[in-house]
Amino acid sequence: MEKLEIEPFLQTPEINFNPESGVLLLSGKSYPADAIDFYRPIIEWSKNYSKNPAPSTTMICEIEYLNSASQKQLVELLVAFKAIYTRSDKDFVVLWKYEEGDDDILSVGELIEHELEIPFRYEETTF
Repeated sequence: MEKLEIEPFLQTPEINFNPESGVLLLSGKSYPADAIDFYRPIIEWSKNYSKNPAPSTTMICEIEYLNSASQKQLVELLVAFKAIYTRSDKDFVVLWKYEEGDDDILSVGELIEHELEIPFRYEETTF
C-alpha cells in the first residue's frame, strides 16, 4: 500500500499517512470549501489501510482549527480506523495535539473520543 501525502494549503491540512510505520499525521487547519470532496480519498485510503494495518497505528491529529464540516469528516475518518481498535491483535490510538490553552479544540477531541469510544491521548503543544 502506498503512502498518502497531501501538502497543506490555505484551507486544508497536511496529510502524511505511512502504512508501513502505522504513523498517520493530519496537521494544520481544516476548512476546505468542500470538506466531503477533500476528505473522500483520505477516508477511502483509511478504509483500505484498516483491512491490513501495521501492528501499531497512531493517528496524530495536530489541529489548529477546523470547521463543523471538517469535524464531521474527521469523525468519518476515525470511524474507518475503529475496526483496527476492535481487533485484539492490533494497537490503535489517536494522539490529539492542540494548541496550549485552546479548550475548543480539546473539547472537540473529547467529544469525538466519547462518541466513537476509541482511546485518545491528549498533548498540549505550541504551533
